[in-house]
Amino acid sequence: MSTFFLVQLFVSFFVGGALITILSLIAENTNQRISGIILMFPTTLVLGFLFLGLTTTAENVSIVIPATLIPLGIIVFSTVIYIYSSIFFEEHVKSKISQILCSLLTSAIVWFLLASPFAIYKFSNLLIGIFGFFIIITVTHFILRDKKYKLSLARPVYSKTQIIVRALFTGSVIATVVFLGRTLNPFWGGIFTMFPAATFATLTILHFYYDPRQLFHFMKSAPLGSISLFIYAISIMLLFPKIGIWAGTLVSYSISLIFGLLLIGHKVRQHRTQ
Repeated sequence: MSTFFLVQLFVSFFVGGALITILSLIAENTNQRISGIILMFPTTLVLGFLFLGLTTTAENVSIVIPATLIPLGIIVFSTVIYIYSSIFFEEHVKSKISQILCSLLTSAIVWFLLASPFAIYKFSNLLIGIFGFFIIITVTHFILRDKKYKLSLARPVYSKTQIIVRALFTGSVIATVVFLGRTLNPFWGGIFTMFPAATFATLTILHFYYDPRQLFHFMKSAPLGSISLFIYAISIMLLFPKIGIWAGTLVSYSISLIFGLLLIGHKVRQHRTQ
């Protein structure tokens, strides 16, 4: 195991776990108009493209971007599968931990069935990728607008220990996926590289503390927020070959972050005028 790979695991565990924990805590204390936008800020996507660029070349990262666009949309759609699975298993499984595991397994299987063809056939058409991404997030948007589930949201108060355990769990999930992506054969490695570790880790944590139907509250604006992921990926594709990996990462993340903040500002203003 190389030193660089160990650094990658270390960064994925600590930085990924910390960032996603912070974003999820912020999202819990905001309204449903912007919580999903916050949860969709690029985190593991940044680390994934950065490490891919450092281990190959900036040009190689640019080339693979078109193949990631539809899988990005499938990541957002997987939130729908998880939420409806969690509601189903709540009615059929007694233990909360078992409900979470069953929901996670179901959504992971569906994600695999939908995403694996893109690894098998090495799909890389940019225009179809863009079109497919927006079709998927549009469908997901209308599904998550489900009006049947409206519950009062009682937010728990977390101790420092709970927050640390939360970060350790999230970091462990991300680091495990990174490890599998690097050590398995090329096919499975490609599959696990696209695995929505951050999304599933966030959903399982929220599911542990909240009623499954309350996940609609947190993820309602996720399809809209996922556009920041799309913008980050496209920016990487255009900028990596021109300005390099580090500068490309910084500028691309700044563009994505600015878009996300403008989107939040728009939703807040929209809420105040209603």
